[in-house]
Order: sequence, then C-alpha cells, then structure tokens
Amino acid sequence: MAGTASDDAAGAPVPVVAFDGGQGSVVDGLLRIPSPECLGASEALELLGALDRLMAWGSAIRMRAMARFAEAMADEPLFRRARQPSRLGGNEARALAVVEVATATAVSEHAAARQLNDAEDLCTSQRSVLAALEAGEFSEAHVRVILDAARTVPAEDAPHFARAALVRAVTRGGRRRTPGELRILLRRMRERVHPESIVVRKKAALSGRGVWFAPDADGMCTLEARLPAEAGLAIYNGLDTAARAARVHGATETLDQLRADSLAAQLLDDGTRSTTAFRPEIVVTIPVHTLLGGTDHAASATGQSPGRFAAELAGYGPIDTSTARQLAALAENWQRLYIDAATGHALGVGRTAYRPPKALRRYLAHRDGTCRFPSCTRPAHRCEPDHTTEWQDGGTTDPHNLALLCPRHHALKSIGAWTYTNSDHGSLHWRSPLGRAHRTEPTQHSTPAQSLAATPKSVQRLTEDDRPPPF
Repeated sequence: MAGTASDDAAGAPVPVVAFDGGQGSVVDGLLRIPSPECLGASEALELLGALDRLMAWGSAIRMRAMARFAEAMADEPLFRRARQPSRLGGNEARALAVVEVATATAVSEHAAARQLNDAEDLCTSQRSVLAALEAGEFSEAHVRVILDAARTVPAEDAPHFARAALVRAVTRGGRRRTPGELRILLRRMRERVHPESIVVRKKAALSGRGVWFAPDADGMCTLEARLPAEAGLAIYNGLDTAARAARVHGATETLDQLRADSLAAQLLDDGTRSTTAFRPEIVVTIPVHTLLGGTDHAASATGQSPGRFAAELAGYGPIDTSTARQLAALAENWQRLYIDAATGHALGVGRTAYRPPKALRRYLAHRDGTCRFPSCTRPAHRCEPDHTTEWQDGGTTDPHNLALLCPRHHALKSIGAWTYTNSDHGSLHWRSPLGRAHRTEPTQHSTPAQSLAATPKSVQRLTEDDRPPPF
C-alpha cells in the first residue's frame, strides 16, 4: 500500500491509495483509488459501487484461476509410495487439489471444496453467470445463490434455470435484488419448473441433514441443525411454548434465552432423571489447583493470570473454574496424564510396540488437541497416531516421532503425497505435492501437562469446518 497525490478537476491535490501486487507477484499493474477520508457522501457512495464492481471482477478472475488449477492438478502425475492401497475413495487427485487450495488460502477443506465446485461450474455449464460476475453486474453472494438453486434442478436444466435467474435478479424497475430476496424468488421459481415431485426431492434432500457445533468466545457455542421442516418447526414451537410458559410464571430472561435453556434441559440428563435425555461424554482437563479450590478471582488477586490454571474443555478450549468443578462433580472416571518430569513429555515405548499405549495416547491428545495437518480442526479423539518416521523404516513409538492425524490426512501422508518432519519443540514442518511449505504447532494449553482428565456427562459435536469436504 502507498499514498501519493493527484489533482482533481479543479486542480486541487487529492490523496490516493495505491495497491500493487508486490515484488515477485504474478499480479502486475497498479490500482489507484481516491483516499476515502477525502470524499464527500456522494463521492464515497460512488466509490463503494465502483469497488463492488471491482471485487466482483476479481472474484470472477479468481474462479477462473481456481478452475484452471483443478484442471492442471488433474493432469499432474500423482506421486504415491509403493505398495500403498488406494485411499480416499479412489479420488486422491481431487482430495489433493482441495487440500492445496485450503492450505494456500487459509480456509477449511469444506470451504475449499465448495469453491472448487463453484469455479468448475462457472467455467463450464454456467458461463453466463460467470460473465455477469466478471462484468460487475452482480456480487459473489448473488452468484452463490444462483449456483445453489441451479444445482437443485436436473443437470440438463441448470444452465437455462441460471440464465432465467439472472433476469429475475433485477426487478422490473431496474433495482438489483438482495441475495436474500433472490433466494426466496428462486425457491418459488424452482417449485414451478422442477420436473420431480416434492416427495421425491425431499427424500433426496434428507441426505443433507446434520448437526454442527461451533465454539464461540467466553464459554459459549453455537449448535446448528439441518432437519426436515416439519421436525424442525415442531421442535422450535415446543421450545417457544416452554419459554412463553416460563415467562408467565415469572421468568425474567428473554424468550431467546429461555428457548436455549429449554433446549438444554430437554436434551441433557443431569443425573437426576431416567429419561431419553442424552448422557454422552466430553473430556475436560483440570489442574489439581482448580479442584482444590483455586478460583479465577483468587488468581487475579495474587497477580497471576487467571488463564494460567484454567481448565480445558476438549474440542473447545479454556473454561472458568466454576464450570470445571461442576463438570468434575459429574465425572464417572478420572485419568492422570503421566509425563517424564525432566522433559515434560510422555514416556514412550521405543521399538517395543507399534501401537501407543493408552497413557501415551492420552498425552498425544492433550499435546496435539486436534489433527496436526495444516488448517484441520478435527478433534484429537477422532484422530489416529502417525509415526513421523514410519515403523517399517525404523521409527519408534515415542512422543517425538508421533503426531495425531485425522483419517483423511493420515491417508495423504501414508501414500507419500504430503510429507512432514518433526522438530525438537513439537512443530511439524509439512511439504505439499507442489512443494509448498507449511508449519503446525502443538496446542498451546493454559493447563499444565500434570493435569487430570475427566470424562463428565455432557455433549460434544463437530464444527461445520470439521465436516468432510464433498470430494
């Protein structure tokens, strides 16, 4: 970024903001825009419109580059270690393309796979939509709505449906509809033109049902569900009825808060009921200091960081001491993390066993937290121990030669497409098939390794980004 000056129509100097791709960038040229701080309301609004068109054009070029990348990757010779069976459903080339995009652009593999699918559709069957995006007529959000709707009609009808959608994206008066307005309109249009009955389509749509967990800040989370409409509406109405009844009986919380309370009360068994409520398992790592009565306030009063002795909820992160002790009271069992006092690492077993013993497996889960592949957030309990130096090549079953990888990324490493080395400090240095370097580090725990791991009765789910990408 750079600031220079130019003259306006009256000859007065106007600061400009300049951007170039930087040294070595494949993007060449210079873009200059007037500095927003020097503009009036009308000029600033005009700049917004111009930048929207520029961003749409950039999105279109990005889609073309992504489609070309997928095409070129399919032509690349696939390196794989000898005598390795076919992995990832036999579609290893597609999986490698998704992973390269995800790690290069710092998005989840689910998002990368979707972007690749969008790019390939735009550059093949939906060229009219790509042309409108490149011309700046519509935003990337509009295009996503059109593509999503077009995929729900038979493939032979999708191009015609998309062209009709472009026409209806603008009102008779010439106003562009918002993506939300367009989504509703296309849903109605689809019902009129779809050759299959809604019964047949609903049966196919049921394959997309699911529940997703996403951690939020300050000990909170978002739980999202995709269900048949009649089931979801019945559940919501039931929660709403319970919330309104609580308000009648004097509850002061908002309806949103009461609906959330009702959901948790209906689904979770606190140990006092023998109902169909859930009693699944989560894992919380709690320092002995916390169990013996230490509090966040006490830590602050003594000048220590409250997070220094915070408990850790597996798949989420630090939680407050009060919640940790409540979970500890519900724990059915406890397991200690045994470590080498000199190194702080778990004790390995060398060449005496291929599979890590349970104590070492628990240490790896605590150290790694998630899959150690770049950008992957799959929780440790859904991962597999991988020998950095393969067992058959003389590798040992010791902490410095082990890392947790989810099955998908374990497969990419096993066939030799992705490789990594393990540093003395636990960092993994990865190299992709295209030679790109990436680095991942162990989880930065706020709890000491000499903590206790409890398994209380509560709930855990995957985030949206943990869902397998649609290879």
